[in-house]
Amino acid sequence: MRSVVLLLLSLCSCLSHGYRIQTIQQCGSHCNQGLHCKTKPDLSFPQCKKPPKGLQDNVSLNMSVSTVMKCEGRQQCSLFLQVRSTLLMNEHVKGVSICTVAAGVMERCRTHTFPKGAVKRLSTQQVEIQDNCFEVAVGQIVHVTLKTSPEFCHLSVSKMYNVPGCNHADLQKNVPECIGEITYQLDSEKKALSVSVSNMLESTDYNLRLCHKGYFCRGTGAYALLKKEEPVKNVTLQYARPLPCLCIEGWSSVFDAPRVQVCPFKNNMEELWSGVAFDSVEQMLSWEPACQTDVVVTLCQRSGEEICENLANASKSVSKTKVLFSTVDPHPQLCMKFTTKTATWIKCPFAGGGFTAWDIGVVMENGKTQLLVTSKSRPTLLISFCRRTGPSACEENKDVITFNVEKYQSVVPNLTFNMCGQNCCIQAKRADVKYAPTILHCDFKSSPTGEAPFPVPSSSHWEAVWIVAPAVGLLTALLVALFMLGIALIIAQCATSGYSRSKSFIADSVKSSSPQKALPRIYYNYPTHQDTANFENKNLLNWAKKDSTIV
Repeated sequence: MRSVVLLLLSLCSCLSHGYRIQTIQQCGSHCNQGLHCKTKPDLSFPQCKKPPKGLQDNVSLNMSVSTVMKCEGRQQCSLFLQVRSTLLMNEHVKGVSICTVAAGVMERCRTHTFPKGAVKRLSTQQVEIQDNCFEVAVGQIVHVTLKTSPEFCHLSVSKMYNVPGCNHADLQKNVPECIGEITYQLDSEKKALSVSVSNMLESTDYNLRLCHKGYFCRGTGAYALLKKEEPVKNVTLQYARPLPCLCIEGWSSVFDAPRVQVCPFKNNMEELWSGVAFDSVEQMLSWEPACQTDVVVTLCQRSGEEICENLANASKSVSKTKVLFSTVDPHPQLCMKFTTKTATWIKCPFAGGGFTAWDIGVVMENGKTQLLVTSKSRPTLLISFCRRTGPSACEENKDVITFNVEKYQSVVPNLTFNMCGQNCCIQAKRADVKYAPTILHCDFKSSPTGEAPFPVPSSSHWEAVWIVAPAVGLLTALLVALFMLGIALIIAQCATSGYSRSKSFIADSVKSSSPQKALPRIYYNYPTHQDTANFENKNLLNWAKKDSTIV
């Protein structure tokens, strides 16, 4: 039992740190069973021979592929493929051929031939052939094929093999292109990464930069060069946003060197969904991915902390392009849902209520409770009564009224609460936009005194604001002008009547114009654009009663 536990611990350690790459003194080939195989480079021919009858049932081929290193000195190792193949011998098979091919590299084949006398002697026995003379590059994808010699049709084995990249610990210490281990320390307040490089290639400089990882790693502009003669291999790189695709990329200053990438924020997916924007003029909602990611973006209506029901025909799948939703009702319940292969996030850009364009309330008129709609824009609304069946559900009603609301105006639709029974709600939705939530307003109650339960601003209210304010300002300016005209007339009279008479007259005038009888000074501050906006946001829709069950 103890040995099993130790074996499992050893296996977990290997998986967590990566497997070790074997080191060889020189490349070569080897056959077991005491065979002296002859090995030579060969060419692969597209035509194959038809196998003798029954050969396919009697011959079996198997293959395994791994990576080995051949080193000529410290930090001077190169990579090779090691192919181990097994063959069940048959008198028709004289040997095996191993071929490799990769992108941008011509196919290379090596044929291993068995001695003539051993073919019949070892018939039906298994022979193992090992060859580790196929040089490869870091991170290369290689296609390996094992065939019989001579080549018989349908008697071959193929597989794709990925050569380890520079993130492998053994390569970072021994292969020139990969040498250099990157570590970092994060300063979130200053948005800075302190990057250190250890085990750098002794004879060359080292490059560092920040980039956004995608099909390519696109640089952000943060770059540094670590000189080989500098004793301290440390630099600070500034970043703008902690995106999951932001990576530290490093590479030695040698030709065509592979690049090592370390991504400090790879799990910070929440940062991606903060780029939602709304154009209030075009009524357009948009989101542009800062990183290349496969995501489905859907508009939904929020009805609880964890519930957001998708709107019809409001989903778009993107990877790196901008998402646009034209003509959107900016209601607090309208949200964006982001769905990836692993999780879902919901963002509600209008939750603060600053963009709310319309609202509904009730008012008492002639002893009857009536519906009142007001708006800061010019929407077309669909409104009807319905019977509530759940916290955010309502039974459909075919009696729907469509009407338009003018900007900063209130409208009384032709609906009375006499038409509404138990569990009555008002269902409203904008019809002049493509994407809009269906809003429920429930539990409307009028006050027992017969008055409206809360003050309702009307069009005359806004007319008073815009008419009285300029009138007060104009009256103030007129009074100031009259006062200045009086002073000018007094001065002119003094000039024509002589100094002494003027002196007496002015003294009398000053005396008669005592502080107790002077006209009071009037000051009026005109509302700024920001004050007007705040007034609208705070007062225009305050009368509308909200349903506490709807978020």
